[in-house]
Amino acid sequence: MSHATPARPALSHDPSWPRTGGWSAPDGAPADLVLVGIPTSQTSLSPTNAHETPAAVREALRRYSSHVVAEGAPDARGDEAELVLDDALRIIDAGDLADPDTEEGERLASERVRQLSETAQLLVALGGDNALTVPAALGVAGADLATAGLITLDAHHDLRDGRSNGSPVRRLVELGLDPSRIVQIGIADFANSRAYRRRAKDLGITVIHRSELRTRNLAEIVGEALAVAGAAGGPIHVDLDVDVCDRSVAPGCPASIPGGIAADELRLATRLLAADPRVRGIDIAEVDATADAPDGRTVRLAALLVLEAAAGLAERLSR
Repeated sequence: MSHATPARPALSHDPSWPRTGGWSAPDGAPADLVLVGIPTSQTSLSPTNAHETPAAVREALRRYSSHVVAEGAPDARGDEAELVLDDALRIIDAGDLADPDTEEGERLASERVRQLSETAQLLVALGGDNALTVPAALGVAGADLATAGLITLDAHHDLRDGRSNGSPVRRLVELGLDPSRIVQIGIADFANSRAYRRRAKDLGITVIHRSELRTRNLAEIVGEALAVAGAAGGPIHVDLDVDVCDRSVAPGCPASIPGGIAADELRLATRLLAADPRVRGIDIAEVDATADAPDGRTVRLAALLVLEAAAGLAERLSR
């Protein structure tokens, strides 16, 4: 006997509480932030349906408003500093790119990211597994790959051999990214191997281990990462692999482990990074919407990372 899937309850409507998301498609005019899906999944080392995640994140965005209470002095009326992202920024959604797991699809995705980046202050790419970092970072860097930098928040080095979601950092180095301008934050014990740890050291990658995040100020760590990745003055791409988070808040990431960072740490790091003008691209990787907890907590976190990136950009543009 078959059972129909229960219909999801409709979201409430309140004209005084407008929902975010549902942004319009590109129309050729410049934008502040452009969202694009790069639904990679076919080369994943773990079974995943991460290609279904961009659509799920867009749906989850509708659960939130774009209202932000900003830190700082009160305004002229004595009220808290605040803004509405959908009023402060022009945000567009370029949809999903086709077949990014194939060599030709990856090349076309990189080219499309480059085109979109040229008309926006910040590009946010929705994965997809971590294979999306290759076309996203290449597209954001464009002709400036020789001076570009990369910051990853990830439990893993992603320096594996072969072509998979475990190899994007190694592949970017082989394609011309200088490893001395790569910073990896959140690398975890029991999630890597001696060989790949040694490879990171031999390449000269800056590694900030998970344990350091327990004793150091996060803003200080982000500042160090930006200084290293931006040392040559080129664009910086940021890879947010959500499996850097504790498995309790990221069960939809196949490789998340108990003991990862907290959701609010990843959210804060995202906002701090997006506020820096050298950061031109951010990708959100490794969430499998079909493997999430029933409450959708991992996908909701990914949606909030989009909004944190937008909040950081708004802060940047207000200076």
